Amino acid sequence: MKELEVIGRLRAAFPDCGIGDDAAVLPAPRGEMLLAADAAVEGVHFDRRFSTLSQAVQKLVTSNVSDIFAMGGSPGSIVFTAALPPGCAPADVDAIIDGLKRSCTQYGIRLAGGDTVSSPHGFCFNVAIVGEVRPGRAVLRAGARVGDALVLFGEIGLSLAGLSILSSPTPELKKAISLVSIASSPAELDQVAAAIQGCTSANDAARFVQRHLVPLAFPLDAALLDADPACITAMIDISDGLGKDLRTLCAESGVGALIREDALPIPPAIGEVCGLEGEALTDFALASGEEYVMLAAVSPEAAKRLGAGAAGGSGGGSTVIGSVVRAAEGINLVGASGKKRPMPNLGYEHSF
Repeated sequence: MKELEVIGRLRAAFPDCGIGDDAAVLPAPRGEMLLAADAAVEGVHFDRRFSTLSQAVQKLVTSNVSDIFAMGGSPGSIVFTAALPPGCAPADVDAIIDGLKRSCTQYGIRLAGGDTVSSPHGFCFNVAIVGEVRPGRAVLRAGARVGDALVLFGEIGLSLAGLSILSSPTPELKKAISLVSIASSPAELDQVAAAIQGCTSANDAARFVQRHLVPLAFPLDAALLDADPACITAMIDISDGLGKDLRTLCAESGVGALIREDALPIPPAIGEVCGLEGEALTDFALASGEEYVMLAAVSPEAAKRLGAGAAGGSGGGSTVIGSVVRAAEGINLVGASGKKRPMPNLGYEHSF
């Protein structure tokens, strides 16, 4: 079975539970509460040859915070569950705690509680998060309208590029990985870059490694989220890859999409580091999950104020990559030459 089939069965069994968005929207005394959860399993979501336990926990918290941001909300508290395998040492527990502390500090959230259980094989973590949003202002995946612009708030391709680099470890790279786990300033990233040898662009390679191991999520600017009337009509975060997440947004909204291939914000250094160009580079970036940048459908009026590199979120600029079209037109890419091709069905999906 595929992940989408399992989700479909759950939606059929619980038609009123709100499945389909990045977080559930629940009534609360002062507005609306957002609730989301996510898990990280060793060997599926993180590989301890590359990732420390602290990094795995940080990425998991970021995944949850990103779900709240994708609803236009603000994160509040988390509940953390850890399944610990035989041989788990005090140093492992300290690394898990370190990841929680770094994440709570980064996002201004608090750990409210959780659970610890035993695991027969490997580490497994789960985070549930609550957030809040103003009444009636939660941004769903189902609101995109024909004529809206599709906007990416950040770059794509970096996480998969980082994984590709990590998959061919060298002694220098192992040193770089240990530095990335504590890198938090440009000077520290320069140290990481110096430790990575044999890459066309060491600085960019270090940035890609960091994006994969310890990604960060950023909210859209309040001016966009608080606009009246609303200018963000639908939104999703890029967690499974733009190729898959765009399809999800279009399916929930009942629309199609036309994406300008040459407008996609893909750092040129990815092509240099990974030896890719043209459609191969585009497809690589479309498949890159765990980016945690926002993809939004934006009203045409607001889109005029959002060009490539324009301010739109705390994590970087915004790029208009295409437009929402009728569902009958499908989901397509159009190249600089005007040649159109169907959007490849790329991105990550769990199989069982």
